[in-house]
Amino acid sequence: MTAKIAIVFGYGPRVGAAVASAFAARGYKVAVVSRSGNADATNDYLSIKADLSDARNVEGVFARVTNELGLPSVVVYNGFEQPLSSVITDAHVNTFSAYVAAQLAVKGFAELPSDAPKTFIYTGNKLNVMTLEPLLSFGMGKFYYADERKPNGEPAYDKLDAEAHGDYYVKLAEESFQGPWHATFVKGKGYVKFDENPVHGGRYPGA
Repeated sequence: MTAKIAIVFGYGPRVGAAVASAFAARGYKVAVVSRSGNADATNDYLSIKADLSDARNVEGVFARVTNELGLPSVVVYNGFEQPLSSVITDAHVNTFSAYVAAQLAVKGFAELPSDAPKTFIYTGNKLNVMTLEPLLSFGMGKFYYADERKPNGEPAYDKLDAEAHGDYYVKLAEESFQGPWHATFVKGKGYVKFDENPVHGGRYPGA
């Protein structure tokens, strides 16, 4: 069976750490990316130092992971958690570097065997309301904008549950079908469709 490999961009003490731990517990080899490059030494992660405010650094991350672990089948982009000081930096971290990461993920997905998860997840916070649906129809992987909510649909704000992210992200990666790209979820419930969600083309039980 092909080795399961995950990259977690924006590794930090909350969501990043919980997501990495959840995938490691499921037998994934995990690479974590942060500005400091210092992962908890007690975890057997490939720790990579990279500044996502420069999108050119993303290619180097993928090259190192591929060389040392193999082609990643799950890519979690959690970059916006890094402390940002300007609109320009925000745009580089949240958009340009994420675009390059998605582009390289798709390139790698095309070379993986059919039993690999092939999933890209962008950690969100209700700031989006639309996407380019054609990106979901290439048959090269599953793409999600994952967004934790309160039961009433409000953003989780500073009450984000890191472990809930980890559990839900593993679920998204290991499902065999593309669910709603706008993966709004509630702790303890999983996917919940809220009224502002646009119509999606993916199949999802109960959606």
